[in-house]
Amino acid sequence: MGKLRLQFKLFHKPLFSWKGSYVVTQVGAERSVSFDNGIDGSVAEDCFFAMRAFSQGYTFNFIEGEMYEKSPFTLLDFLQQRKRWLQGILLVVHSKMIPFRHKLLLGISVYSWVTMPLSTSNIIFAGLYPIPCPNLVDFVCAFIAAINIYMYVFGVIKSFSLYRFGLFRFLACVLGAVCTIPVNVVIENVAVIWGLVGKKHKFYVVQKDVRALETV
Repeated sequence: MGKLRLQFKLFHKPLFSWKGSYVVTQVGAERSVSFDNGIDGSVAEDCFFAMRAFSQGYTFNFIEGEMYEKSPFTLLDFLQQRKRWLQGILLVVHSKMIPFRHKLLLGISVYSWVTMPLSTSNIIFAGLYPIPCPNLVDFVCAFIAAINIYMYVFGVIKSFSLYRFGLFRFLACVLGAVCTIPVNVVIENVAVIWGLVGKKHKFYVVQKDVRALETV
C-alpha cells in the first residue's frame, strides 16, 4: 500500500496500477473510461480501468483512512486469486488499448512477479553453487526480504488488537504470520506458473461470504 500511496500523493498517477478494493470515482470519469473494456479488461478490471483513465489524462489521489476487507478463506481460493491477478495484469500490459508509455512501469512490476520462481530457487542454488556478488546486490536482496517480512508483521498489527488478545496471544499471532511465509511463497510460485500456462480469460470468483450457522 505504501507504493500506491506514494504514487498517488506525489504524482497523482497510477504508475504501478492501483488496488481496486476501495475506489471512489467521479460519475463522469467512470462513464467516460468505463469498466466494460472487452474480454482483456474483464479479468483485472480495476487495473485496466486505472490504466485507461491514466492514458486519458485523469488524475488520482489517495484518501486517508483505514478500511478492512476479507481475505480468501481457503488455500485454493488464495491460489486462484493470485493466479487471476497475474493473468489479468498481463492482459492489461499486452493490451493495444493502452499506450506503451502509460504501462511501462506496470510491465516492469508484473514481469518482476513472473520471475518469482527464479528468484525463489536462488535461495537453494545460491547455497549449492555460490557466486561472488557485489555488496550492493546483497544489500538490496536482504532489504527486499526484510520489507516483505515486515509487511507480514504489520498486517498482524493492523488486523488484531493487543487490548483484546493480550500480549501473549498477540505475539503468537505475529509469530504465526512469520511462520506462514514459506507456505505463502510456495503458493505464490505455483500461482505464477499456473497463471503463465493456464487459460488467461477465466475469472475465478473467490467466495468471501460467511454462511449463517444452522442451529438444531
